[in-house]
Parts: sequence; structure tokens; C-alpha cells
Amino acid sequence: MTNTIQKKFKVSSTQLLYQSCPYQAMTLFVSGPFLDKFLTQQNVFAFRYTPQVLTFIAMSCLISVSVNFSTFLVIGKTSPVTYQVLGHLKTCLVLAFGYILLHDPFNWRNILGIFVAMMGMVLYSYYCTREGQKKASEASVQLQTKEDESDPLIGMETGAGATNDVALPISPIGKADNDLRARDYNR
Repeated sequence: MTNTIQKKFKVSSTQLLYQSCPYQAMTLFVSGPFLDKFLTQQNVFAFRYTPQVLTFIAMSCLISVSVNFSTFLVIGKTSPVTYQVLGHLKTCLVLAFGYILLHDPFNWRNILGIFVAMMGMVLYSYYCTREGQKKASEASVQLQTKEDESDPLIGMETGAGATNDVALPISPIGKADNDLRARDYNR
């Protein structure tokens, strides 16, 4: 939907994000406390907010704005499928860094999931590159054909169109010609 809106209204990702943020914030302010109460059985307004908690909330907000901006930017410049592929890459990197930095244990499902995601990304990149090369070669052939047809000098040099390019003089039919025809008709 983001890609469609950006193309339909010819707006950049920043403009679209700027226009949609107030509605997203309003929705979260209204629904957030109710969902929090439903999911955690605690009231969000009863929580004791220390400066450290507020700092982490502010950092979380900045990170979410950055994620939204990058989402709109990627979808606007590429396609929703590319965005999904990047999302899978992000998941693979999170799992890999969790294993490397935090020494989280890997199980066969994690390894299989990373392998399937990586194979999907490689295949997607391969087919996108192949399709781009195919379009580029088709455009090159069409441009070459168009140049050959539109330049008569090149056609004359190669011998193409030498018999077709002969111009015959055509005299306009004037009043004098009509008078001659009328006189011959009356005889």
C-alpha cells in the first residue's frame, strides 16, 4: 500500500511519513493503554516512570521513527517484495549476532530457517538481476532498430531503402490544368 500511495500521489517517503505519523500516533495513544491493560493486567498510568525509563522510551521512539523512515524509503525506491527480503535478512542477522555476541544456543530450526531465508534472498537477487539484464538488452535492441529506421543516411550507406527513397515530382493541379481537361472533355 505504501508503494502504491507514493506512486499514485507522487510523494517521497519523507512526505508520506510526515502525513501518516499523526494518525499513527493518535491511534496508538487511544488504543495503547487499553491493549496494555488487556495484555499485562497492569495500568500503564500506574507505572512509576523514572528518568532512566523515560530515556529508554525516548530511544525506543527514535528507533521506531528510524525504522518507519527506512521502511517507507525502501518500499518507495524498490518494491514491497524487496522490503520483505530485507526483513528476512534482518532476522537472519539478529539470530547470527545473538549467537555470536550473546552466545544464544542455536538449534536445527534456527539454522534451517537462516539457510532457507538466505537461499530465498540469493534466488530473488539472481532473478531480479536476470530480469533487469533482459529488459536492458530488449531496450538496446529496440533503440538500435529505431535508429536504423529513423536515419535515412545510414540506410543509404548500407544500401537499404535505395529503391524506396526515390522521390517523384508531383505537380499541383491548378486552374490551368483543369481548363485543359475540360477542353479535352468537350471535344
